[in-house]
Amino acid sequence: MKDISIGIYHKDHQYGKRLMEYLNHQKDFPMTASFTSDEEMFFKQEQEGDFECLVLAEETDYHGDFPVCRIGANESMGGMYCQSAKEIAAGIYHCLNVSPQIENERIFGVYSPISRLEISAFARNMAASNGWIYFGMQPYGHFEEDEADDLLLFYIKEHKEDIVLYFMEHQKKFDGCVGFAGASCYLDYRELSMQDYEWFFEKLRETGICIIFDIGIASPPDLKFFGLFDRIFLPLMRQDLGCMEYKKFQKQMRKHGVWKLTNWEEVMLESWKNKGGRGQWP
Repeated sequence: MKDISIGIYHKDHQYGKRLMEYLNHQKDFPMTASFTSDEEMFFKQEQEGDFECLVLAEETDYHGDFPVCRIGANESMGGMYCQSAKEIAAGIYHCLNVSPQIENERIFGVYSPISRLEISAFARNMAASNGWIYFGMQPYGHFEEDEADDLLLFYIKEHKEDIVLYFMEHQKKFDGCVGFAGASCYLDYRELSMQDYEWFFEKLRETGICIIFDIGIASPPDLKFFGLFDRIFLPLMRQDLGCMEYKKFQKQMRKHGVWKLTNWEEVMLESWKNKGGRGQWP
């Protein structure tokens, strides 16, 4: 597929820059996006034919010949910031009448550098809503002691050949979903090496099952662990987008080359709650 050049103009510099970064990073709808909050510069580039499609706010006046994807405001959520960037990417392809080449994603993660109980609730809801298996990796778990199964991690470390069969036969039901509630302590997850996790993920892919990992802040053994997933959801509150913890997290992910290893999808928890906690995907 040839490269698609997209131009974004928005008065809100922070929002426009984040949207550009998302569009350039996501893989479902490949494109190259550029952004400016300088109206004169943007329309000069537009006249020079630098873009195939424009991304503009609803209030931006445009009467040119290029396809336009409008960024609408979500009044119930206090503005356009809660609009899904994935929907904007899909809208761009719709404007250009292009079909995306969507990969067959089966292994998902949920992670946030900012700890909140809603994050695990989101992961469990995604599992229940989509029929995915839940794999808990929270530091100390959110369930009763008898729901923990530390043997599973031991068998992964031992590279037990029928690991997936054991996993499926020992699933437990909790909070509307089924799967592995989690170990008793985050240190148990760190007993496994990257090679152990790579082996386990390969076994999961061989079966074709869909699974979602609820990843605690202290649980990953290595930053490259994130690269094992097809997609990682980042549940955040709107105020998190500009906070220091999230900025430092993104900086470290880029510094170590992890940001490009998988699809990261920001999910606004306010929007998710507004839908009644429904998490059917996509």
